[in-house]
Amino acid sequence: MAAFVLTENVAVGRPAVQSSTYFSAVASKAVDGDLTTTSCTNMATTDPWWSVDLGAPMSVARVEVTNDRSPSYG
Repeated sequence: MAAFVLTENVAVGRPAVQSSTYFSAVASKAVDGDLTTTSCTNMATTDPWWSVDLGAPMSVARVEVTNDRSPSYG
């Protein structure tokens, strides 16, 4: 079996959900392709989670999470 590398972000525009929201930070903002929008769970949530439906089974070799380091989010 030949290996291949997919260089596109397969999560962009896919359905996303999260355990809670903080202000207007809905899960879909994390997969909108815009690095200036944010998705944040409520800080009081115990064991927060976030999930995206990639639309089909696939092997994932790399997941990149970008943290918004603005003071308003801690």
